[in-house]
Amino acid sequence: MNRSTITKTLLLAGMAAAGSLGMAGAQATTIEILCTASEPCGKSSGTTADGTIFEAEASPTEPATGTGVFKPFVRVQSNDDTQSGYNTDTGNPDINFDTKAGIWTHSVLFGDLGTVDIGGLSYYQFSLDSNEQGQANSDANLIDLTEIQIFLGGEELRIPESYGGYTGTQFDGSAAGNFMAGYAPTWNLDNAWNGDVTVTLQSSICDTNGQCGSGKGDLNLYILESLLQGSPDDYFVFYTEYDGNSAGFEEWNYLARSVPVPEPGTLALFGLGLAGLIASRRKLQK
Repeated sequence: MNRSTITKTLLLAGMAAAGSLGMAGAQATTIEILCTASEPCGKSSGTTADGTIFEAEASPTEPATGTGVFKPFVRVQSNDDTQSGYNTDTGNPDINFDTKAGIWTHSVLFGDLGTVDIGGLSYYQFSLDSNEQGQANSDANLIDLTEIQIFLGGEELRIPESYGGYTGTQFDGSAAGNFMAGYAPTWNLDNAWNGDVTVTLQSSICDTNGQCGSGKGDLNLYILESLLQGSPDDYFVFYTEYDGNSAGFEEWNYLARSVPVPEPGTLALFGLGLAGLIASRRKLQK
């Protein structure tokens, strides 16, 4: 099956699971991303009850590698077993929780996010570059992504720390009672449909030995466009929690909205119009 067929199958399976839960309530779920789709382990993708898709990045070396190419908007790193953090514009080196300050942590406008079509449905796409210290493709290099929370709102979310920051209980398997600068999550991974979700990831995953590591995506995350509702001018804050890390850092990027480029014919007409305007002004000056 091609990628579109695989991801659509995953989505339908997730919806079927949600329907089977009924009034019984959502259960704890573990999604394992331990290899690429071309490898025999068979653990390269998974979906949640609300249709969120996790998929191994099969070609992390395309395009060229390096953080400057990957262009993250948030980087989190800790020497402890757990770590958490979110993107912000603050220049304070003692940034929130375990977030790392620098050019690769910054605010994002919701209108900057682009979408991708999978099986006829529109998704926002995010990619994780996980950089743990264990040996690649080994049990020592596993990390658990235990929570994702997305907040949308006004100027307060550009620098949430100035407006109370993140409040609530961390690492409790729920976003209940959590707020970011006074805003409740617009969406969170551990919700009523999904239950308590853990994504176990083989850090530095890749198809080609020796081509793993920093600056290369390991995991793609797809969230249905219908689940994130906001204004293009809203600030977008992406909060994450991890368990089992070993002093490496995790950084995320997003698929940017494409800006329409005028067709050559349109550009030519624009050029002719501009040339005519310049000629008319010259005649008037004479």
